[in-house]
Amino acid sequence: MDPREARNLIPLTEHYIHMNHAGVSPMSERGRAAIEQLVEAILNRPYRDHQSQDQTDHVRELVGRLINASPDSITLTRSTSHGLSLLAQGLDWSAGDNVVGADGEYPANIYPWMALERRGVEFRRAKPVDGRITPEAVLALADARTRVVALSHVEFWNGFRVDIATIGAECRRRGIVFAVDVMQSAGALRVDVEGMSIDCCAAGAGKWLMGPPGVGFAYFSPELLERVWPAVVGSGSVAGYERYFDYDLTLRPTARRFEESVVSLLDTAAFAAAIDLLLEVGVDVIQERVLNLAERLAKGLAERGHEIIEPWPRSRAEASGIVSFRKPGASAQEVLRDLNAAHIVARIHRDFVRLSPHFYNTYEEVERVLEVLAPETVIG
Repeated sequence: MDPREARNLIPLTEHYIHMNHAGVSPMSERGRAAIEQLVEAILNRPYRDHQSQDQTDHVRELVGRLINASPDSITLTRSTSHGLSLLAQGLDWSAGDNVVGADGEYPANIYPWMALERRGVEFRRAKPVDGRITPEAVLALADARTRVVALSHVEFWNGFRVDIATIGAECRRRGIVFAVDVMQSAGALRVDVEGMSIDCCAAGAGKWLMGPPGVGFAYFSPELLERVWPAVVGSGSVAGYERYFDYDLTLRPTARRFEESVVSLLDTAAFAAAIDLLLEVGVDVIQERVLNLAERLAKGLAERGHEIIEPWPRSRAEASGIVSFRKPGASAQEVLRDLNAAHIVARIHRDFVRLSPHFYNTYEEVERVLEVLAPETVIG
């Protein structure tokens, strides 16, 4: 599907320039249709046996295609923090173990590891260097007691894309579990869990995946899966889930062991429709367009005297769909006010504004954003 054709499926584009996909994305007509069809079926027909399982199996298959993983390695969750907490709470820790992360991470990839301190697990964090989280800074903190390295693929505040493949390869060589928050990349950039040596990753549906907030996924490699015990156990966790009176605590051999009960039918219907649309457009097509739009936006802002949040300039490999900036002589609140007045959706973090275009945005919309932010001043 051509990105321009997909744009026609997103009603919000008729009234707004949406540049906040790193925050919450709009839903497509396909998502609404999926929900309406499901509601119609629930209202007018009896619940079909295995209806929920069939639907969640379909979502797992779609997620697997998106990140190059087996559907058996995918579990459905409520959020990124839910997915990462399954790993944090499911490993067998010993006092003196440690986890290595980074400063500047979104809290979803901080609190699950901080919560382990009561079990004697140290949480170490690498410092950004000129806005970059480097393999050297991360791996320098890892030692013989490091059990997990937990990082974001893309940093939510400045859009820096971490060299996940290099860190993942070294973690695998050292026998360290590598967990990645892909909330700011899945749906916008290619995520390849095999090629990047990722053992566990997690994301919610509501950002670049363009699904409903409140549902998401986590991936566990087959080797890691056997080492992680579900933090919550229910009838859906066990192999004999339909043998109601046997009470056999043999866990499912797949990542479905983490789904202790039924996952929301309405959420998974909309989530499946969202991923299906992304796959129809194509992951590589989406990545190229997102990077090109963000690059034009960042360069246009810099040419007009705005301060791009470091690192800047950045290489293509370091870039993502996120562009954060400050406007000289204006507060972030004033900038956001001007954008909102022009029906441009953006987001503030600290004292800067964050913009994040998706594949269906246009270069004309980028130019409109630049015009609103700096209608006259251009630095030669």
